[in-house]
Amino acid sequence: MIHTLSMLLSIKDEEVFHLFSIYGHDIQKFDYIKAAIEKINQNLKQNDSAYRINWLKYECKGNWKISVKVDLVKMLDKGIIIEQDYELVENHIRDFLLMHFGDDSSYDTLIRIDYKMDCLVPDERERELLFHLFEKYTRKYRFKQKIKWGKDDDGNPIKYDTSQYHKNESIEFIFYSKEDERIAKGEVIKDYERHVVRYEKRLKNPHLNAMKRRDKGRNRPKKLWCYFKEDLWKEYMEKHILPIVHKGDHYKIFEAEKVISKSTFSRNKKEKLRKFLISISKGSIDTPKKDMSPPTYRQYLKDLEKLKINPILIPKNFSTENHKSFPSYLKNPFKI
Repeated sequence: MIHTLSMLLSIKDEEVFHLFSIYGHDIQKFDYIKAAIEKINQNLKQNDSAYRINWLKYECKGNWKISVKVDLVKMLDKGIIIEQDYELVENHIRDFLLMHFGDDSSYDTLIRIDYKMDCLVPDERERELLFHLFEKYTRKYRFKQKIKWGKDDDGNPIKYDTSQYHKNESIEFIFYSKEDERIAKGEVIKDYERHVVRYEKRLKNPHLNAMKRRDKGRNRPKKLWCYFKEDLWKEYMEKHILPIVHKGDHYKIFEAEKVISKSTFSRNKKEKLRKFLISISKGSIDTPKKDMSPPTYRQYLKDLEKLKINPILIPKNFSTENHKSFPSYLKNPFKI
């Protein structure tokens, strides 16, 4: 359900000195705060890799702001985090705050939370096919632009070959191969990460602030207990990811035609659905929008959904360097 979170803490001079003294450092000996944070993060990686300092900023009169990232998967060492894990997670975070700052009273104000859904796709060929099909997804949905290039933690450009990334100022979401990510970073692959395609929804601070507002938001406090709800996780997945990945399984055109032909739709409607699928296959999910009204476009998607056909077809004669052929049917791993 939840992957990682970032919280904002208000701390004093003595708490900052305490944090650095634990690992034998004196913050006053560093020329730059960023260098000091990098040193602390090296220590945290060796001692408790579930935590990382995002940034530390001096405010005034001995007051500081610090952002701490927490990886719940690493914390609990399991792939699936459930609502019933909340008490265990809170206790773990409070213990960390007490140890590193001598105080846990600032727990907790969220500035980001990442929801996830891990889908097991054991067949390597099917995983490769799935990421090819991702290329046909919409270029823009709810003001989130599809992005194929990004930057790593050091600012170096990276291409998202086995992932797809959408973002705006408030929300991001990314689909990626967890196994390939571990390999790229030279990290150990956990058993619960093997063959996993992860669908990740990232709620950033502007979104959390909007949800906190009573007038335009939902009066939802920026607290972990509030977002640690399975119903809320499901709501975000259905509202923001399903419209991108769509319901239904993937077929090659001749297999999809068989399903359509057995339906109760009229002959005319069956032919229109076939042409609709071919139009998408030749371009992307957005291609048919050029030749039909928005209501008709939405209705055709609903018709295919009733037949459990994903609008993204498997190419008829698709091959890659790794595989010369691919299956005619691929079960959609994203199931809510």
